Amino acid sequence: MNRIYLFGSKEIKDLLFRVIKKHNWKDKKVLDFPAGSGVTSTFLLDKGAQVTAVDIFPEFFKEKRITCQLGDLQQRFSFPDKEFDAAIFQEGIEHLPNQFFALQEFSRILKQEGRLFLTTPNYSNLRSRWAYLLFEAETPKMMPPNELESVWHGKEGRIYYGHIFSTGIMRLRLLAHLAGFKIEGIHPSRINLSSLLLGFLFFPFIVMTSFLVFRRALRKNSKNFQDGGSRIFKELLELNFHPNILLGGHLIIEFRKSSGKDLYETRSHEICET
Repeated sequence: MNRIYLFGSKEIKDLLFRVIKKHNWKDKKVLDFPAGSGVTSTFLLDKGAQVTAVDIFPEFFKEKRITCQLGDLQQRFSFPDKEFDAAIFQEGIEHLPNQFFALQEFSRILKQEGRLFLTTPNYSNLRSRWAYLLFEAETPKMMPPNELESVWHGKEGRIYYGHIFSTGIMRLRLLAHLAGFKIEGIHPSRINLSSLLLGFLFFPFIVMTSFLVFRRALRKNSKNFQDGGSRIFKELLELNFHPNILLGGHLIIEFRKSSGKDLYETRSHEICET
């Protein structure tokens, strides 16, 4: 069942904790990268997880029970293959020029059937789509990404990019698929009111054009379908109508590391929140 929240916290930590608290973390090996100040690491430690925290600025990490390691999401992770049961990739992918590489590294260090919890500002909601139309910005109140506001220089030549590389659900889905992941859930965040208002105006147009494109794609690719290949297009269509995507302020995506057989099969799976 799809859920949407009109009220409640907008804080990403609160939204993420509402998702991950449903899982059993006792003795699970979890990578928190980027770890930030350590709020998520603290939550997981309190749940009994064995947490490894990594960040490009470990000096800001506050949790005292573990030491945050220095690491860069743009470089190979310093962990062996299949080391972790789960990973938290929180508010990081929008800062990375090579997002595919980072997803490949998360896939490499996760065990089979391991979970990746990814959060990012929702560049696919209707407010963001409208802002991009107006000024190629993330929101109608912001300037587009620029070298004055979007790049910070830290110690030892470390560079932190702002939301220069914000990306939407369709591209994230494809990159994750190529890296070896399947979507297990698009979890709810609080509704963005601007997106809700825009939805009343544009949703009929979105429905009409989406189905037209879907039907055209089916006709164009019908000869290439094997074993239900059209389900890929149906999945994309479902994502384009998903209320958590159209209206939510954040994307909170739960991925599962798939087997090679599962990855290349074109079978359907549940995308909505459970």
